[in-house]
Amino acid sequence: MPRKAQNINSLARGRVRASMNKYNLFNLYKKARFSYSGQTLYQQKWMAKQETRAYHGEHLPEGRWKTLFTPSLQSVAQMDATLKGKQVADTPMTLQTYAVLEKRLEFALFRAMFASSIRQARQFILGGHVQVNGVTIKHPSFPLQAGDIFHVNPEKVLLAMGRAKPSLEQAIKVDNKQITVWNKHVAQAIANPKETWELKQAKPKSLNTLIPEKDVEALKQKAINNMKKQQQQITRESILLDIVKTAQGKEQVNDTTFSKFGKNAHKALAVFQKLDNAKHSLLQSASEADADKLVNTRKPDFESDSERHLATEVKQLLGEIRNDTWETLRAQASENQDISSPPYSPDYTKKLKFHDKLNKDAVLEDESVAQVNLPWQQGLFGRQDPTKKYFTPWTPRAFIGAFAILPAHIEINFATCHAVYMRDPIARPGHSEVITPFPEHLHQRAYMYYARKGM
Repeated sequence: MPRKAQNINSLARGRVRASMNKYNLFNLYKKARFSYSGQTLYQQKWMAKQETRAYHGEHLPEGRWKTLFTPSLQSVAQMDATLKGKQVADTPMTLQTYAVLEKRLEFALFRAMFASSIRQARQFILGGHVQVNGVTIKHPSFPLQAGDIFHVNPEKVLLAMGRAKPSLEQAIKVDNKQITVWNKHVAQAIANPKETWELKQAKPKSLNTLIPEKDVEALKQKAINNMKKQQQQITRESILLDIVKTAQGKEQVNDTTFSKFGKNAHKALAVFQKLDNAKHSLLQSASEADADKLVNTRKPDFESDSERHLATEVKQLLGEIRNDTWETLRAQASENQDISSPPYSPDYTKKLKFHDKLNKDAVLEDESVAQVNLPWQQGLFGRQDPTKKYFTPWTPRAFIGAFAILPAHIEINFATCHAVYMRDPIARPGHSEVITPFPEHLHQRAYMYYARKGM
C-alpha cells in the first residue's frame, strides 16, 4: 500500500515532489541552496535522504524502497576518449541512486508526460487505462524491459496534461463577468467608435476581439488576388503602348518623359529610341494591333532582318520592364499580407451585439440551455463539450513548460500516446539520465545513507 497523500504539496515544508502541481513548482522555486555547515555527517545524510526521497518515490514506504535499492549503480565509460588521453568529465555515479525506480511503469508514465504526477500515473494503471505491449497492466510497479511499448488512453493524457475543468457554477460566474465586460465594451464602441477602435489596435493580437482571424485572412487573400489581377494586366504589349502614348506630342523625349516607369525609365527611353530610329509605324498609330504584331510575331514571319532584330531588342527590354514591375507588385502584396487588422470603418459597430446574461438557475437545471456566443468563446467557459472531464476546448495546464523534460531513455509519440522504453537510465561522463531537481552532492549523501545505514 502506498503512503497516504496528506498535505503533499505543503508550502510550509517545501518538499519538491514528482508532480506538475503549481504549488510544487513554487516549492522548487523557493528551495534554497543546501548548506551543511554545523551538521554532523549523519545529519547531512539524513537531510539528503529526506529531500531526495520526497521526489523519488515518496509514495513508497521506506521499507519497500530499501528492498529495491542496490549499491551497484549502472554507468558506461567513453573508452574512445579515455584511450586518446583526453580529459574526461567525472561520471556522476551517485545520481543513479534512484535509477532502479525509473523502470517501474508508474515512473515511465510520468517521465513520458502521460500523467501529471506519479500518483496520477498509478491511478491510470490501476484503472486499466495503460497497456504494455498490447496487454493491459494493472500493476504500477511493473518493471519495464528494453524495447517494451506502453500506451495510455489518450483521453486520460488530455485530462492529465490539460487545464482543470471548471464546475458549472464556476463557468456561469466567469461567463456572466465576461458578458458584463463585453456589453460595456459594445456600449463604449457605439458611443465612441474611433477611440474604441484605436484602443483595441494598441492591444496584442490575441486580445483584439474586434477583428476576427478570418477577416484578417480574407484581407491577405484579397491582397494576393489583387496582385495577380494587376500582373495579368501588365504585359509587354500594354507596356509598349504606354511608352508610345507617353512620348506622343512631346518635342523632346528624355528620361524625365518616362519618369512614371521609375528605375526602368532609361529602358523605356531605349525602347522609344529604337522605334524612332526605325521610323516604326507604331509611333504614329499607337494601335494595339501594331503593338501585338511587333511583340508577338515570330522570327520567320518578319519581312526583313532589320525588323526581326528590332523586335528582338524591343521584346527583351519590355520583358525586363515587365518583370521588374511584377516584382514591385509582389513586394507591395507582401507588405499588405503583414496587415494585422482591417482599415478603420465606423460601420464595424453594426456587427457588435449585446449579450444577455445567463440565468443561473435555468443553466444549473439544464446545462444545454446556456447559449454563450462571444467573439473569443463559443459555449460555457471551459465546458464547450460538457461530456469531457477536462477543460474544453482543450488547453494545456498552467506552468507545464517548467516540467517539460523529456527523458533520454524513453522514445515518445505524443500523437498516439505511445512510448518505447529504450533501456534503463545510465550515467556517462558528465551526465546522468535520471531526471532529478537536486545536485550531485545531495545524492552522494543519500547514497551513503542507504549504502550503509539503509541496508
